[in-house]
Amino acid sequence: MSSSDRIELSIDPGTWDPMDEDMFSLDPIDFHSEEEPYKDRIDSYQKKTGLTEAIQTGIGQLNGIPVAIGVMDFQFIGGSMGSVVGEKITRLIEYATNQFLPLILVCASGGARMQEGSLSLMQMAKISAALYDYQSNKKLVYVSILTSPTTGGVTASFGMLGDIIIAEPNAYIAFAGSGYDRFDRKEGIVCIFRWGFPGKNRRILLRFFMKDIQSIRIEVKEGFNARRVLYMEIRGQGAIPLTRTDENLTPREIEQKAAELAYFLRVPIEVF
Repeated sequence: MSSSDRIELSIDPGTWDPMDEDMFSLDPIDFHSEEEPYKDRIDSYQKKTGLTEAIQTGIGQLNGIPVAIGVMDFQFIGGSMGSVVGEKITRLIEYATNQFLPLILVCASGGARMQEGSLSLMQMAKISAALYDYQSNKKLVYVSILTSPTTGGVTASFGMLGDIIIAEPNAYIAFAGSGYDRFDRKEGIVCIFRWGFPGKNRRILLRFFMKDIQSIRIEVKEGFNARRVLYMEIRGQGAIPLTRTDENLTPREIEQKAAELAYFLRVPIEVF
C-alpha cells in the first residue's frame, strides 16, 4: 500500500495539509555505484512514485482531532531513511511539540539508506532526541504504527519509541542478526536471512545474484571486545554479515566456514 493510500484511509477526507514537500535528497557523500548513480536513482523513484522522498509528512484530522502524521513509503527506495527522511520526521515532531498535537508515524522501511553513509545513521539519534522532548518534556502522545517491513535503523529508533505501538498482522519487524540459508549454482542465487523480531523463528530472506559476490571477508578481533564475524562482500550492497556476533565461533571455525564458501562461490577471502 502506498503512503498516499494510507493517508487517505487514516484521516478525515479533505483535511490533509502536507509539510516540506519540496525537500529532496542530493548526494552528500558522492556515493559511487557501478550500476546507477544515486542521483539518477532518486530521479527515477520520484518519477515512478510521484513523491520527492520516502516519507510524506503533514497535518490532518482524525475524527475531527488535529494530528501530526508521517507515513513512510516502501515503494521509494525501500522506504530507506536518508538525511531528508530524518529531517522531515524531525521537523514534524518539532511542529507537533510546539502546537501540542498528537503524533502518528507509520513505519515501512528497510532501514538506514546506505547511499548516504553515516549521515543516514545520524537521523536515528536526531529523531530520538526530538521525540524525547516531545514525550518526556511536553508529555505528549506518540503512536507508532509498524507495517511490513519495518527493519534496521527505523526499528532501532523511532519505530520502537511509541507510547503506543501498533503492528499490522503478520508484519515483518526486524533489526539485527543474520545468516546464510541457501546457495543455488544452477539459478545463480544466494539467499541470506536476517533474524526477525521477536524470536529467531521470524526471518526476512534477502536474495542476491552470485555474480555480484566479490569476496568472503573475515573479521577477527580479540581482547575485551572480542568479535568474530563472517561477511559476504556484494557489489553495490557492501558487506553483508553471514554469522551472528553472539555465535562465539573460534578463529578456526570462522576460517573453515570462509574457506568452504569461497571455494563454492569461487571468490577470494579477505581478512580484516
